[in-house]
Amino acid sequence: MSARARWWRRGAAAVVVYVVLEVVLTVLDLDPDPLRLALLVGTYTALVGLVVDALAGDEPVWTVESELHAVRAGGDPRLGRYVALLESHLSAKEDDRALRDRLGVLADQVLRQRHGVGRDDPSAATLLGPELTDLLTGPPRRVAPAQLDRCLTRIEEL
Repeated sequence: MSARARWWRRGAAAVVVYVVLEVVLTVLDLDPDPLRLALLVGTYTALVGLVVDALAGDEPVWTVESELHAVRAGGDPRLGRYVALLESHLSAKEDDRALRDRLGVLADQVLRQRHGVGRDDPSAATLLGPELTDLLTGPPRRVAPAQLDRCLTRIEEL
């Protein structure tokens, strides 16, 4: 029921209460004042209506909605970490070395698995190529997506 309909019903009930009280008080020969009786019934109706409206609200909900995870169930959590690393690198205000260091670890793993050498080996620079070697040994800097793609392709081809 809408609020307007509730107040109309309360007004109708107030009129009925007023008429009943007027009749009862007149029969008892108490000589009621109609204006004061109307104000009393109206005030009482308004106060009771406001209290009922305030207390009739929905009960609070105490359930907590869980946050959605970035990785779907059964997804690769390592892929999620790489995506977060790339998003962080691209949105960072200052150059950070996290992406450069992660690329270095990845290149070092591939060099050790496929060629038996580490990044500190002199032959590693020729295997990695000049662009990837410059990125891994130089100061931290923002890497463009195209350059990152070339470096990852180079690591995959090792």
